[in-house]
Amino acid sequence: MPGLRLPGSETKFCEREFGTIIIQEFNGAHYSIRYSIFNFFRKMALFFEEQTSTIKGRLVLKGEVGVKSENARQIPIKEGQFALFREANNEIILFEKGNEFRVFDTVYSHELLKGLLVTFPSLKDFLANPDNKNPRPFIHNFASDNMIELVYDILKCPHDGDLRRLYFENKVNDFLFELLLQSFKPQNSDGGVTALERSALLKAREIIMHDLKFHLTIQEISKQVGLNEFKLKVGFKQRFGMGIFECLLHARMREAKTLLLETDKPIKEIASRIGYNHVTNFITAFRNHFGQPPGHFRRQ
Repeated sequence: MPGLRLPGSETKFCEREFGTIIIQEFNGAHYSIRYSIFNFFRKMALFFEEQTSTIKGRLVLKGEVGVKSENARQIPIKEGQFALFREANNEIILFEKGNEFRVFDTVYSHELLKGLLVTFPSLKDFLANPDNKNPRPFIHNFASDNMIELVYDILKCPHDGDLRRLYFENKVNDFLFELLLQSFKPQNSDGGVTALERSALLKAREIIMHDLKFHLTIQEISKQVGLNEFKLKVGFKQRFGMGIFECLLHARMREAKTLLLETDKPIKEIASRIGYNHVTNFITAFRNHFGQPPGHFRRQ
């Protein structure tokens, strides 16, 4: 089985002429964790049915998937994005051919969510019965760095038995907090940015993330998204909590971390894949970001 695994999980594996499916699941008292890896040779649509009616968080770690649930229109979830679904008992996930997809799901019980209604009052409206014609059956946004770090913490859990269960419970609760924090930000958090400008800022982030080898200037990105440089710099910082170069650096370091953990590619090749022509510059950047050089990180 390639790449990271979900420790202590029940694993289901299927290999057919269309490709392979690996689903790893761990169930706690009020939550479930699911880490899935898909490789397909043709376009695929998979039907999933949940046993309980609650909310689900989905983070796409690799690839892009389309999701159609019974209470929501179809949405694309790109790599590095998450979606929060309400009351999604049944859903269809759509995949393109010839790609690998890695998806991390968390499902939470209503009992667990009840204690968070005071902190996140908008959650009560989100959880309202679909018969009330709630216009927001799902929330779709970019994942924070904390969310992605928590996923990798879970997949690298160093404990067994009861300690593992306690570790997962704490990490999953932290992940839920991040999900809600990213999903129910105050309405004025955009600081007066128009819908058109928000769309331009999202496009700017997509341009940055499209190919980590390239470091486009602010002027180049500004022309592509149709936003002046000042609004781009200020709006990007407001929207994503970091500057444009910082966003690129974080994305490069996340990709390097994934490649170090999930592949045996040489460090020089990893450096080249994320835009470093000199391996010494990559080692320095990685050490500054994670506190240790990549070779030591991989050995640990």
